[in-house]
Amino acid sequence: MKPARTPQLALGIRFAALLLVIRFPAVAWAQDVLSGGDVDSGAPAAACSLQGTVLDEAGAILAGAPVTLLNTETGVAWTTETDSSGDYCFASLPAGHFKLTVAAHGFASFGNPQISLAANQTLQLPDITLHVAAVSSNVDVTASKREVAEAQMKSEVKQRLLGVLPNFYVVYFNDPAPLTARQKMWLAFRLAIDPVNFGIAAAQAAAETNSKDYQAYGTGAEGFTKRFGAAYADDFVGTVLGSGLIHAALRQDPRYYYKGTGTIVSRALYALSWSFRCKGDNGKWQVNYSSLLGDIASAGISDLYYPKAIRNSAGQTIQYSLLSVASQGVDALLQEFVFKKVTTHSNDPGK
Repeated sequence: MKPARTPQLALGIRFAALLLVIRFPAVAWAQDVLSGGDVDSGAPAAACSLQGTVLDEAGAILAGAPVTLLNTETGVAWTTETDSSGDYCFASLPAGHFKLTVAAHGFASFGNPQISLAANQTLQLPDITLHVAAVSSNVDVTASKREVAEAQMKSEVKQRLLGVLPNFYVVYFNDPAPLTARQKMWLAFRLAIDPVNFGIAAAQAAAETNSKDYQAYGTGAEGFTKRFGAAYADDFVGTVLGSGLIHAALRQDPRYYYKGTGTIVSRALYALSWSFRCKGDNGKWQVNYSSLLGDIASAGISDLYYPKAIRNSAGQTIQYSLLSVASQGVDALLQEFVFKKVTTHSNDPGK
């Protein structure tokens, strides 16, 4: 019988295989994990600041108005409120391009999408005047959240282990914006059709053909082609269905939220807990039904193209699916302690 191939542990397995190929040293990682450190070798971004004042139509100050600043290049967002003088201030900002949004209760939201900061620049913005809200103002606030999620997602698809393996499903932002159903599907398809996955499926098929695994596929070029098709189909279906469609339907986030702070034990327990829980689109912790249902559904669909001799029984499908969900804790441990150090473009608020 053939175990259901699901994408949950795939990243960890692929990373281990890549390390064996290039003989990447792991001593530095081990020392850092034991010390509980999180060293970022990159130079700190140049500090700068942005400030301004929020008023109403009568020219009176607006205290407590939420102000959000979005880095449109990295997707990192900062949020503050105006003080008793109506002033807001964002300190120690990196250089870049930003969008400023103010959305006070009872007023139409204000957006300034074209703010640029140079290194070590201090920028005083003109006073912002908010007008009394129209009926459609809530739509503007929702659109702003969607834009934050879009920018963060576009940053995540640049993340690759050692610059090669896609590492799209980990979030390094504080308080990331929830993905819409469309964004979840886009991210799943983007990963599923990544060229690296075609190469991995080909390598897997070649290894299975050489070792004559799953003989029902046959030998030679025909056997390789069938194994390649099955390997890629497993990855494609598991990603699109498990990480996309089901998470979208159940309104759960398929991504891992990097913690990065606290003791080694607290971080390890946090990572292991992702075997059975995830963040919902409402920002609350939920039982991770999506991953289990995704594994079961993907395994069931695979029986449509597996040869009869290597199909799983219903009991085996459920068993393998439960093991796959449990194995997500292992992948989360790697994300928490290892992968960030070797992931390119791992943007977080600390950078």
